[in-house]
Amino acid sequence: MTGEVRAEETIRTGNRRGRRAAIALVAPAVLIVAGVYAYPAITTVAYSLSDIDLSPRFRIVRFTGLDNFFNQLGSGAFWESAWTTLYFGVMLCLVTVVLSFAIALLLNKTFLGRGLVRVTVLLPWAVPPVASGVLWVQMFHAEFGFLNGLIRAFGGEGDIIWLGGQTIALHSVLIAEVWRWIPFATIFLLAGLQIVPRTVKEAAAIDGAGSWRTLRHITLPLMLPVVIPVVIFLFVWAMKVFDTIFVLTRGGPSRATTTLNFLVYRQGFEQFDFGSAAATAYLLSALTVLAIAGLGWMLVRARRLAGA
Repeated sequence: MTGEVRAEETIRTGNRRGRRAAIALVAPAVLIVAGVYAYPAITTVAYSLSDIDLSPRFRIVRFTGLDNFFNQLGSGAFWESAWTTLYFGVMLCLVTVVLSFAIALLLNKTFLGRGLVRVTVLLPWAVPPVASGVLWVQMFHAEFGFLNGLIRAFGGEGDIIWLGGQTIALHSVLIAEVWRWIPFATIFLLAGLQIVPRTVKEAAAIDGAGSWRTLRHITLPLMLPVVIPVVIFLFVWAMKVFDTIFVLTRGGPSRATTTLNFLVYRQGFEQFDFGSAAATAYLLSALTVLAIAGLGWMLVRARRLAGA
């Protein structure tokens, strides 16, 4: 009995030492995460509920409660940016998923040079965001840009000011972002297509279903559990897009491309209204969470449908 008690005590001692060693190893990472994420989040909450004075030094003057939030919710600039953000997010998801799904369908077939085409599709993903923005600035140039040059080559006037009009500027930014995110969406959708059971498609072909019916009634329902997570990721990214807008339009012309995330930048680093910027940032976070919750509900329904 004495030997068994000693063995159990040795095991308990070893477990305690193992837990201490695990805590010691994990503690630096926890501290780094707390410093990088938790501290800024808490500080931003304090800023959003306060009035901040920048002179003679950055300091919180007084507690204002929810005034910054109410001021933003009553601001026309906030709601204009909110609608721009939602429109931009919906269009980014729609156009990217449709184009990526078409490319994935092509790459899912066997043909000569398929490997080269797959590598080519992935190239935009390797371009840094700022470099991508600079590239598109040159392509959208009204006089020397590639797009207007292409239009002139086919007999058109080719005098479109891509980044100058309020409506066309937003869609120009959208084109740049779609080009950037097509590789990401294509990879996931192609992986989803490759796990669709061939037996189901073969059974549909035996029953006389054509390619369109097979795609509509079999492939698309089975792909929903893959499509919706891609949509969630793209929508969240659209909510916080910044670098492309900063390089292409700086939020203009006349706030036409000012999304909520870019509005936070303008309020904080151009107007130096850090209280309003912090409030806008949390309103953006709330909007993003609501969108994720709605898309997550759709994902659950899609998985049930696919399982049925």
